[in-house]
Amino acid sequence: MYRGMINGKEVIIHLGKKVKAQYADDHKLYHAVLSYGETAFKKGQQAFGIYNDHIGLIVAEVENHDIPVIRVDYVIENENVYE
Repeated sequence: MYRGMINGKEVIIHLGKKVKAQYADDHKLYHAVLSYGETAFKKGQQAFGIYNDHIGLIVAEVENHDIPVIRVDYVIENENVYE
């Protein structure tokens, strides 16, 4: 779990079980989600996908609570993403 700030509001980024098991170094993952999460919050999106050159395709959803939670459910690695 990671706490960060988006548009001056605190948010929590939570990784699903499979994602936690898949990534030992989750620092890059948290920052990729945090940087795109800002755009998702502005648009009011409930779910979004991020393509990152180093990680792959990140699929997340936003849960609106007192402190919003961005849940990262899936990460599809680069070698499994086709153009």
